[in-house]
Formats: sequence, structure tokens, C-alpha cells
Amino acid sequence: MIQIGAPSATLDAPVEHLMACHRRIEQRLETLIAAGSRLEDDRARALEAIRASIRFLDSNGAMHTADEESSLFPRLRPKLSPDELAFVDSLEQDHQRAEAIYAELKELVALADSGIDWVERYRDCAERLRSLYREHIRSEDEILTRLARRSLSDEDLAAISIEMRERRAS
Repeated sequence: MIQIGAPSATLDAPVEHLMACHRRIEQRLETLIAAGSRLEDDRARALEAIRASIRFLDSNGAMHTADEESSLFPRLRPKLSPDELAFVDSLEQDHQRAEAIYAELKELVALADSGIDWVERYRDCAERLRSLYREHIRSEDEILTRLARRSLSDEDLAAISIEMRERRAS
């Protein structure tokens, strides 16, 4: 949704772009949950929605994590207090936990045509992923955004923007 007067969420405004990407990730996580509830009564469409969400997370979601870990976090670290550094470390740990849960979810979806009963395990896994990301995104939206806006120079933001563009061009 476009908000009048809100900063642009383009790659020219990398912090705003990262926060806007959170909304898109949240949408895909909600799709994973909703589709999981439809696997018995509308399996084909549910799997189509799940697979579309996985494609998004494999591409845009992966770029988002790389944007944070390769561009944003390294520029923030030298400017942060020990407590703030611990916070950024915890975000990277969340990324690792999310990646492990996400890999499990994709393995479960790969069982869709195997005849193995995987639906309840999928639902549990999707809920764990959504729960982890809810808290993670909330803390990034509330704390990381504030740290970035306070700490990053215009030059830092321009360099992040360039790296984000290069990541998407390759």
C-alpha cells in the first residue's frame, strides 16, 4: 500500500526498501499458513500457493537476507554499542534458525506427491517459521530501523543501494 508522505520504498531508500520487503515476506508466510489449512480440500490450489510463496522466498527473501547480512549489518557494526552489536548478532542467529526451518518446510513440500503423510508436519513447520519471523521482523522494524537511521551516513546508504541493485542484476 502506498502511504502519502511516507518515504519511498525503492532501492534508492534502502532502509525503507528492507522494511517494505518485510511486508511482502509476511504476506508469503500468511499464504503458507492459509494454504496449509486447504491441503485436504483444495490440494492443487494450496500446493500452487505454497510453491509460489517458496519461489518468492527463494529469490526475494534470499536477497533480503543478503541485503541485511552483506550490506547493512557490516556498515552498522562499527557504529554500534556492545548491546546493539549483540542485537545484530541475534538477528543473524534468527536468520540461521529461519533458514533451517525453511529448509525443513521445503523438504516437506517435496513429499507432496510421495504418498507420505506430511501435512501436519508441514503445518507445524509453517507455523514455527511464521512465529520466528513475526518476532524477528517486529524487532527489525522497531529497533534495526532506528539504529540504521541514526547511524548510517548518506554515503553508507548510497553504497547499500548500489550493492542491492548489483545483487538484483546478477
